[in-house]
Amino acid sequence: MSSGNADQAEWEFDAAIETLLDVNLNGQSGVRFVEATRIPVYPPSPWLGALVKPTQRFSSEPSEPSPVDEPPLEAPALLGPEDVQAVSEPQPEQVAPLPEPDTAKFDIPVVFNDQVKIFVQYFQTRKWGLITRAFERASRYLPMMRKIFREKGLPDDLLNLAFIESAVNPRATSRVKAAGIWQFMPSTGRLYGMRSSWWLDERRDPEKSTRGAAEYLKNLHKMFGSWPLALAAYNAGEGKIQAAIKRQQTRDFWSLRLPKETRLFVPAFMAMTIISREPERYGFTLPPEEPLRADTVALRYQTEVAIIARAAGTTVEEISDLNPHLIRWATPPGVPSFPIRIPAGRRDAFLEALERIPPSQRLTWIRHHVRKGETPATIAKRYRTDVQVVLEVNGLRKRQVLKPGMTVLLPGSAVGGGVAYVTEVQHASPPGARSTSVEHYTVRKGDSLAGIARARAVSPQDLRRWNKLSRDADLRPGQTLTIHRAPQARVADDTGVPHEADSPAAPAAPATKRYIVKQGDTLWNIARVHAVSLEDLRRWNNLSRDAQLRPGQELEIRSPAS
Repeated sequence: MSSGNADQAEWEFDAAIETLLDVNLNGQSGVRFVEATRIPVYPPSPWLGALVKPTQRFSSEPSEPSPVDEPPLEAPALLGPEDVQAVSEPQPEQVAPLPEPDTAKFDIPVVFNDQVKIFVQYFQTRKWGLITRAFERASRYLPMMRKIFREKGLPDDLLNLAFIESAVNPRATSRVKAAGIWQFMPSTGRLYGMRSSWWLDERRDPEKSTRGAAEYLKNLHKMFGSWPLALAAYNAGEGKIQAAIKRQQTRDFWSLRLPKETRLFVPAFMAMTIISREPERYGFTLPPEEPLRADTVALRYQTEVAIIARAAGTTVEEISDLNPHLIRWATPPGVPSFPIRIPAGRRDAFLEALERIPPSQRLTWIRHHVRKGETPATIAKRYRTDVQVVLEVNGLRKRQVLKPGMTVLLPGSAVGGGVAYVTEVQHASPPGARSTSVEHYTVRKGDSLAGIARARAVSPQDLRRWNKLSRDADLRPGQTLTIHRAPQARVADDTGVPHEADSPAAPAAPATKRYIVKQGDTLWNIARVHAVSLEDLRRWNNLSRDAQLRPGQELEIRSPAS
């Protein structure tokens, strides 16, 4: 951080935090050490500013996300830190006795002791609304989850673990960065085949994470030979449970001395299992199961979510709901075949609509002309986006010197700090005129009219006219602006003045840019990302068919017509 390499500092610090949270030192959890950590004072940054106050960093309350943050926590788990505290306090006497469940009907060992009864009552009262919403969410995922668990030979009752972990919410994020329905940590997620990157987080993919959870639970049961111990290990980690068994010389979960959250985790799971077996007896009504119906299509080029929604004849919200693992405004770059879910029955129409959009127009670009002294970080700050966007899109290294006059591209959806929702409505136009689509933009704190216009590649004058705003009108956070867009891609330069993208009918001077080869790059992937042919890429750079790329090598990329 002192040398100005903020990205690397953030990544390494987060990795250290994750490691610390996973350990148990002298019987104390890593969370206690993290909360006591004093963060040194370095040059200001939003990320470091959040760390200076550990109580805020590890609060169970979700904070307002930045424009490029992961989605906020929509539904807390059924067993958060505040719940552990609440059920540990003296409980009021029950007004009416709880119905006695028939534990013989369960397909895993379930007991109905005092600890389980406390949770049943707690869920009936304090958590009734949350569980009701969780049942509604579960109606979409349970058929798929049940099928996967049965394929793995796992009991259906284990599905109730998803209620305890996340209230069956794929967007849930814990205070220690566990994510998704099954609350995988990044390291465990990678172990079970879930990729986590700046662009996507497959721990949030309901199907992929369920397969990972089923495999993990199967391995834990094989390791411990007991479902209560396997569930405790799912919560605390197998190392902690193995150490407790060895130290205390018992394999009886109810006799083991474990951290409070883990001791309460298994009774909470059993309480939720009892409720889900006979919800009406405990005051809940189960909605009918309505499984998600979607077609999966492989995208060959990086594409904005708004473009995907428009081609599928739906909304950005629906595409996001079908693909919660996609955590940015577009699919990842450099992936030659990225699977995306769209509403069922629209596959052919979607592919036909997408085919009409050239790869170069599937992202709205802003061209920034580099000035003397500018760096990727200062450009990112100017456009209120993440420096990673500037680096990845342009193939730049973190400390690369930018030459004045060179052009840096930024995806339009990545800048400006707001969220845009594109409707599927096409406004009728007079014969011979161009049709336009309507985009609705929600104003965020700190937005300006000029900044929004630049980010959406329109002029401030048009933005005022479309929304009947005076020249001195103030924008309010939460205010919705209407933006009219022509289907022809428009490109804005750093002056904020949009112009039409180059077309075959009116070719511009050949554009040339430089690409720095990164570790793992292939000529095929680079050609795909930049929407050029493999043959052209070889010709422009005098490369033979069997040429090997080297990290740091510089390639020339021209417009396809050159």
